[in-house]
Amino acid sequence: MEPLADGKMAVQAGPAREGAAVKPRRKVVKELDQGTADAFVRRLCNLLDTADFFGRHASLSPQEKIAKLFLASAEDKNKSDFNCAVSPKVRQQVPILFQAIAGVMEEKSGAMVQSTAEINVEGFGRGLLYTGRVILVLKSLRAGAPFPFTSEEKTIRYGVECVEEGLAFLEKYKEMTACHGLLSLEG
Repeated sequence: MEPLADGKMAVQAGPAREGAAVKPRRKVVKELDQGTADAFVRRLCNLLDTADFFGRHASLSPQEKIAKLFLASAEDKNKSDFNCAVSPKVRQQVPILFQAIAGVMEEKSGAMVQSTAEINVEGFGRGLLYTGRVILVLKSLRAGAPFPFTSEEKTIRYGVECVEEGLAFLEKYKEMTACHGLLSLEG
């Protein structure tokens, strides 16, 4: 039994001995489609405007509007990281974000896309985008991750990636649903 253990240790220690030959992997950051990013920002600002009943923030630029009305503060993020409790502002972020994603997908595809999203006080939830019987995007939220968003760049990247994922899935099943429509899929 000892030779097996020695062999296993040699296999595990092999790359560590080489040192310089093993390079840490970096996550490749894909360029965002600027048209989709602009549409997402426009949709997100439109949704934030609908909640601004008295027009107090109408004069703000889109970036200022997103920063003031949508993004969570560093204090909110630390609070949710510390005790896994999600602030009310973060609980509002989830449905607004998925509604904005659904709106952009509608613009790009021409199909009616619906969204449903919720997150409980402990940070667990789900975001769902669908059209007819086809689920385009399904995101599980565990311990609030990736929420709360504290940066506009991360918010836009997440939204655009969800849009691209949903449109790719819709394109994949377009030929299956072409004959009878999106409601025809069995099962």
